[in-house]
Amino acid sequence: MSSKQIEVNIAGQAYKFAVSADNEAALREAAAMVDNQMTRIKNGSSTKGIERVAVMAAISIASDLLSMQRQAASDSALPIDTIRAKLADLNARTDEALRQYGEVI
Repeated sequence: MSSKQIEVNIAGQAYKFAVSADNEAALREAAAMVDNQMTRIKNGSSTKGIERVAVMAAISIASDLLSMQRQAASDSALPIDTIRAKLADLNARTDEALRQYGEVI
């Protein structure tokens, strides 16, 4: 897989990255997200220094990522009690259907 060099701007600074063609869009989107977050923090606070702004943006983005990961994990967790209740209901319906089938024959 070949890579090419692209340039993105974050907080007024140009950064060059080597990236494969199939990852270029994701990298550009990530750079735009970092740039937007840094701009929001810089404009919304009295924080001095680009390094502090960068760290605050990184913590904010990481916090959002962790929240989404936790939410995805809880969404994918199997509600075992609900599954057991549904299985019991299906078993009861199956038993009733088989009972009725036995009466027909």
